[in-house]
Amino acid sequence: MSGGDIRLQVLLVEDESEDLEQYQRDFPGVFASNQVEVDLYPCISFEDAFAMASSPRHRYDLIVSDTYRGPTRNRDAQVMKMVNEYRGTRFCPLVIYSSGAKPVDLTETAFVLWADKGKPGDIERAIAEILRTNIPQLAHLLHRDLERSAGSYLWEFLETRWGELTSAGVEPAVLERLIRRRASLQVGRLNPVVEGVEEIEEVKASEFYIYPKISKDSRLGEILRRVEDGTFRVVLTPHCHLHVQPNQILPRAEHVLTVKVVSAKETIRDACKRADGTDGAPWGGSEKARTDKLRRRIQSPAGEMGKLEGRYWFMPGFLDIPDSYCDLLQLESVPYQEIVDTGRYERVASLDAPFAEALQSCFARFYLSVGIPNLNPGDFGHFIDDVDTAQT
Repeated sequence: MSGGDIRLQVLLVEDESEDLEQYQRDFPGVFASNQVEVDLYPCISFEDAFAMASSPRHRYDLIVSDTYRGPTRNRDAQVMKMVNEYRGTRFCPLVIYSSGAKPVDLTETAFVLWADKGKPGDIERAIAEILRTNIPQLAHLLHRDLERSAGSYLWEFLETRWGELTSAGVEPAVLERLIRRRASLQVGRLNPVVEGVEEIEEVKASEFYIYPKISKDSRLGEILRRVEDGTFRVVLTPHCHLHVQPNQILPRAEHVLTVKVVSAKETIRDACKRADGTDGAPWGGSEKARTDKLRRRIQSPAGEMGKLEGRYWFMPGFLDIPDSYCDLLQLESVPYQEIVDTGRYERVASLDAPFAEALQSCFARFYLSVGIPNLNPGDFGHFIDDVDTAQT
């Protein structure tokens, strides 16, 4: 992600004026060596730094900060307070440095790195390390692309249709949701090769899910883990039945319909068993044949899965969720209160749109199937005769 037109906005906090001047000279070279340009915003006051980091008028992609200077009493608590105040402002990783020892409670992560000010080159080492994670660059791109996408939507669509929207009585809250949704969708679909082109044909497993879940209500596509045995289930009940109305404690649906999630490897193996019960060859054939079988087995609904076409719907593995199938023959109705009150279920994630709706569509199609007697092909041989006559 390095390179291109990325120019990081970095807040540099140091209360020693000589050190601050030296860092302003030295640090740009660290960014340049990682193929990233930088604008440094020096700040000699911690109070001013907190105000700048939390102000909506300023946006930073990285904060590089010394810790409080002063008496050692309660120093660790002061450092942790400072880190938490920085971290609580917005999406912005941190490099925190000091000539003192690292606080016991400070855990380094991909977003927070600690450096020893007294060790030559250690701050530069931490900056380079966090740049290699691409997190500051990602923060910058998200900030820029969300603003650009929202701005494009405002000027290219809303400006020309404003009269129609206002005459239709679109409220400010609705307008805000329109802009947010449009911007997020456009950023998600940007082709990284051709700038600005919305094109998406394949997705990664992480894009199947809203993880962790963000809705306070249960909803279609919510993924539940039963605590007692660790098995997963996916909610099939529509959103509208599960929304808790104002001044209500429970939704209108007292029970939630769920589908059981089963192991993908075991399900494929079982689907390929021979008639005598012995294991078959689920991936036999040439490399192309194996790839074709794999493609059909992860489509919506899954094919090449034995009898009862449309029975399985594939869910790719991501974090706690293993590679799985939703088995539409294994349904279970669970009381809503059992999900939210008893602690028997963990609400892990939700299938994102359009995957939740795709599962719902496959479920409906599977159970709406109507079997009818087959027609005799011999009664329609004239179709073949007509074609043969036309070709001659």
